[in-house]
Amino acid sequence: MIKLNDYKSLILNGLKAILTLLLIMVLSSPGYSDEYTYTSQNKKSIKNYNSAVSYYQMGDYQNAINSLNKSIIYDKNFIEAWLLLGDINADLKKYQEAINAYNGAIGIDSTFFPAVYYFLGGIYYEISEYYNSIISLEIFLNTDNISSEIKALANDKLIRAKTAFKLISNPIPVDIISMGYPVNTPNDEYINYVNVDNDLIMFTKRSPSKSSSKRYVEQLYNSKLSDNYWSMPKLVDLSWRNNTLNMGTINFSTDGKTMYFTGCYWPNGFGSCDIYKSGSVGGKWLPPQNMGSTINTATWDSQPIISSDNKRLYFSSKRVGGKGGSDIWMAIKLQSGQWSPPINMGDSINTDRDEMAPFLHADGKTLYFASTGHPGMGGYDLFVSRQDETGIWSKAKNIGYPTNTKANEIIIFSSLDGKRSWISSDREGGMGKYDIYYFDNYKLVEPQEIMYVRGTVIDKETKKPIKSTIEITNITNGETLNTALSDPVTGEFLIVLLPGIDYAFNISSPGYLFYSENINLATDSTGVSSVNKTFELSPIKSGSQITMNNIFFEFNSSDLLASSYTELDRLVKLLKASKINIYIIGHTDGIGTIDYNNKLSEKRAISVGKYLISKGINPSRLEYMAKGSTEPIADNSTEEGRAKNRRTEILVK
Repeated sequence: MIKLNDYKSLILNGLKAILTLLLIMVLSSPGYSDEYTYTSQNKKSIKNYNSAVSYYQMGDYQNAINSLNKSIIYDKNFIEAWLLLGDINADLKKYQEAINAYNGAIGIDSTFFPAVYYFLGGIYYEISEYYNSIISLEIFLNTDNISSEIKALANDKLIRAKTAFKLISNPIPVDIISMGYPVNTPNDEYINYVNVDNDLIMFTKRSPSKSSSKRYVEQLYNSKLSDNYWSMPKLVDLSWRNNTLNMGTINFSTDGKTMYFTGCYWPNGFGSCDIYKSGSVGGKWLPPQNMGSTINTATWDSQPIISSDNKRLYFSSKRVGGKGGSDIWMAIKLQSGQWSPPINMGDSINTDRDEMAPFLHADGKTLYFASTGHPGMGGYDLFVSRQDETGIWSKAKNIGYPTNTKANEIIIFSSLDGKRSWISSDREGGMGKYDIYYFDNYKLVEPQEIMYVRGTVIDKETKKPIKSTIEITNITNGETLNTALSDPVTGEFLIVLLPGIDYAFNISSPGYLFYSENINLATDSTGVSSVNKTFELSPIKSGSQITMNNIFFEFNSSDLLASSYTELDRLVKLLKASKINIYIIGHTDGIGTIDYNNKLSEKRAISVGKYLISKGINPSRLEYMAKGSTEPIADNSTEEGRAKNRRTEILVK
């Protein structure tokens, strides 16, 4: 038997068996060939074998194989010849021929070189014969005198083989569907973004370059869905782009208005690849900005994705301090607008191998990524991790077969409604190397349900789009959770809301009365639909009026609840920024007598006025009107209707 620990360096270097060390490194040592006795005594067999060794050293694999076949013809029990034949075929990725050769050696004497079972286990894993991989690796691990380092490698392979066997034995009932032509081509396509309606996709196409200085060029395309057919992809206009520079791994903010991407070897960059940001106005992409030295380092920083509230940036990096290979990191946007030093996502996400291409769903709690480190089907697999209420991320889970295959699944994008996902994969049966596929989400992949508000902000009188600020506030504590700007050209915006919170929704723009709405998802969001509407802002002038939908009182009382203060402070800010005088108008629902409701509505209007005065507003600018229950805007027979009728309005004098 050949001692296993003599081949430690061989095994540590990967999928090769005996020849690299035993017959080239060891046998070439002075005096060693005189001590070693081949398992064959046939001179013609040994002669052909030695010729094969020479050919192998020169890289002439075909002649090496021919010589080995002759050697085995002369002596079919020549173990070293079988092992070398297995080596060469493994090098050439002719895995079935390698298996046959290794098994030929085992059939003669299974104890001669037990490490061959380690390499067989690796080959079986490569060709998705996971059960045979498990058997081979278990035989190897039951061999005596294996070093702890080699045993750890074998156990890692065994875990991966068992994981893959379990996944393929329990397939997810899902159809993985190719996007087909014209989206997929013989080139590489990488999914980047799908809009809220799932009828516009943006993707990167990697194709051979016509330039002598570059092998490939990556360009951004979009395609639209119409009558169940995807349009011929169009090149996205990036007028500022220099096509001699590498640009890829593009991601977008939830509303599609901000682009984050990787630029490699760009002028004034910090490292080999840096992360950049570009905004759009009216559909035109502005020149990008480097994200700065806090995000970018002297190494490789790539594959950014921004959270739906634009406060967390996730990306892949090979910076110092990682777990190994490329890791996923996260940075937090500070109140100053600067980014915090990035934090490694830790052992639940990162391994000593490569984790790449993070995608954070708009729910802010479901993180998908590609990894070669976590056990899977082979190559890059896609994984999911979820953040709990304490902020801890769960141990990454493989999203299963057939979504993951023995090939590489490297990018995933999950729709805003959480019902569908798109991936890029180089699996068998595609049109090129990497193609885009889609599937309907299943439980393991589904993100948390969200709600979004999508709209267009216009001037109430001219109906023209206006630039405005959209702010989402937690009514309970006054915390600003999300802020967005409507496009100054189109007036469009999109903002995400998560379950479990009572929201104040506000739109404001200089020179206009603000718009407010209450969206309560704190108790039950089931059946709550996302909002898609046009919001009209009234210019500040006499006769303009707004409803203060986030002013609340104690039951049957004129005492203001603390949850009203955020909205009232917004009114204070408006009054201080303008010279207008206002009427504060109180309304009640239809419960109670007319006289009682009139008095209650007057008291509530006065309570609002007292708060404004306490914040520095001159009392002379305020007058009060009590409407009681005389002007309902909804049905008083339902609780929902009565809630709408209980309101405070502001009318400009």
